[in-house]
Amino acid sequence: MVWQYPNNTLVTFSQFNATGAGYAPRPGEVEFRGTKGTLYLQWNGYEMVPEIITPNEFPARTPLDRAESKAYRKGAKAEIEAKKGTGGDSTALHARNFLDCVKEREKCNCDIETAHRDTSAALIGNIAFKTKSLLEWDGKAEKFTNHPAANSISAMSIARGTS
Repeated sequence: MVWQYPNNTLVTFSQFNATGAGYAPRPGEVEFRGTKGTLYLQWNGYEMVPEIITPNEFPARTPLDRAESKAYRKGAKAEIEAKKGTGGDSTALHARNFLDCVKEREKCNCDIETAHRDTSAALIGNIAFKTKSLLEWDGKAEKFTNHPAANSISAMSIARGTS
């Protein structure tokens, strides 16, 4: 997906499998895959798993050539170090931040306006995908200007997968 903002800034989202890791092999909310490894983010920490890189270039593997297949992983090594980190319960931390901000009349780490704007971009992308359309968004009116039917798709229907 590509989002183009008024100042001609482009933001893209792409899905590519750049590593040998299988689909969602670790539990997590977000995965970042790179050529040297995969970073899995969970609500209370992260795990960085290195990609095992082999110096052997090989054609498409076939079960008919077992000798070549056995040599495939010879000399394989990781270029980055495996790491794991943990943090506190993010729900408790968000609740504490909210209560502290109410008491001090400060802006929260993720106030409602920031959360709304962050979520809007992803929802607009999903609506564009579902309608198979290039959509134009009026941020002030919070409506699509070129696709009236897209305005009737709700965030809840996207979350449930029912639109």
